[in-house]
Amino acid sequence: MQEPRLHGRAARFFFLHLGTLIGLVVYLVLGERAAWSTDGVARALFAAFGVHTAYMVLAYTQGELKQFDVGFWLLFAVGALAVAAGAGSVLALFQHYAGALIFTTLTLTALVPLLLGRTPFTVHHAVRQAPRWQWRTPSFLAVCRVMAWFWVLVFTAGAALCIARPTDPMFTLVYPNLLVFLIGMPAGRWLPPLWLRRFPPPLPDTAEALIMGMPFALDAAAAREARAVIQFRVSGDEPGDYWLRLDGGQCESFEGSAPHPDLVVHTPDEVWVGIAHGRLDGTQALLQGKYRVEGDFSMLAKLEQWFRSGTRDSG
Repeated sequence: MQEPRLHGRAARFFFLHLGTLIGLVVYLVLGERAAWSTDGVARALFAAFGVHTAYMVLAYTQGELKQFDVGFWLLFAVGALAVAAGAGSVLALFQHYAGALIFTTLTLTALVPLLLGRTPFTVHHAVRQAPRWQWRTPSFLAVCRVMAWFWVLVFTAGAALCIARPTDPMFTLVYPNLLVFLIGMPAGRWLPPLWLRRFPPPLPDTAEALIMGMPFALDAAAAREARAVIQFRVSGDEPGDYWLRLDGGQCESFEGSAPHPDLVVHTPDEVWVGIAHGRLDGTQALLQGKYRVEGDFSMLAKLEQWFRSGTRDSG
């Protein structure tokens, strides 16, 4: 997994969503201007290959090179090579089936890593949009794979539309992109929660993920009157400071130190993981001094009420 560098929001958006399209836009615009003539497409392919190669170098130096960048580079490289070799039949595909080639490239780039058991393309996007603590949870890679398979279906449908009517802009431009923007893009909001409800993941095995993920386990009805700030100070092999804010049936988690916490829990990481997984009794562990608390002790007992069984963090 390639960890993202610290870029500003605009740079992150550019590399994540726009950069890959630059060479593609060059190819389509130049091809269209030349009415998709043989010479015009040849020039468009060379120009797109050069522009996309330059972008890949930039993306690589910034730690933002992704699988679709490589997929489109290969597409333009095959086209440029066909022009150089005088392979007219290959060049004809770029003339008459541009849309189909683009969506087939998207499909193969999404599909091949899944078939080979490699990292799906969705991981690159997920690590740049999800908090770091989620990367190590059992469900992270599983959800990324589900999303990748969903996109394979979307891209395959787009390619099929392009192949069905290769000269009709509605089938090569409008309908495929509607699939992407109206079906593909919104899936990131509804498909992961649906998958996790259908196939509940096991509890994380790190204190960081357990604590930072507690808002997902909140029983909003039980906590509707809760007003609390709870600080966790974790020691051990993976130390860290985390805190929760509960307010009227809502819960947020943060890294660092809370201002004026109502309850502070000092715990080794293995102890809190053991309590969460049911290997340790939380009350007994407290009495035995395996972890300690400061502040409002009654709030510790309420954690079991506020957070659903199976993901609660106290005994």
